[in-house]
Amino acid sequence: MKRIVIIISLLLTVSLYAELNTEYKVIKSGEVTSISHKLDINSCSYDDMISRGIRKSVAQKLIEYREITGGFKRLAEMKRINGIGKATYEKIKELFEISAPLKLKRFNINNADDMILNYYGFTKKEIKKIREFQNKNGKIRNSLELKKIVSKQKYEKLADLIDY
Repeated sequence: MKRIVIIISLLLTVSLYAELNTEYKVIKSGEVTSISHKLDINSCSYDDMISRGIRKSVAQKLIEYREITGGFKRLAEMKRINGIGKATYEKIKELFEISAPLKLKRFNINNADDMILNYYGFTKKEIKKIREFQNKNGKIRNSLELKKIVSKQKYEKLADLIDY
């Protein structure tokens, strides 16, 4: 009987010691969701962006870009937006993620202004060549003409999105 009491006492002591030396992390549910979750840049609202500290003008521009193009394929596309340079991009990129696949919107190369062409990834040099061709010929009529103006990679990347 004495042995049983000693064994039980030892087990209780070891159990209590293990309990005292176990590290527990307390996580409040409200804090976890507000700190650890990133916003999906293709679906979050203006208010969601503002609540995370993004300036109103930047939030408006991100939503405008999304509405024009259909969304972001890569976060780095934010740098295409006038007013979002490297510094701003570095500050806000950690707030966003791209969760769901998206389908970019089609656009007419002849009706698109410089901002829209930039949003789709055309460089300033390519935009200048497009404008020169349009001034000389009226409009770009087909893919063969566009291939002569922009790089092969750019054309292949955007071919399915361009109307003439």
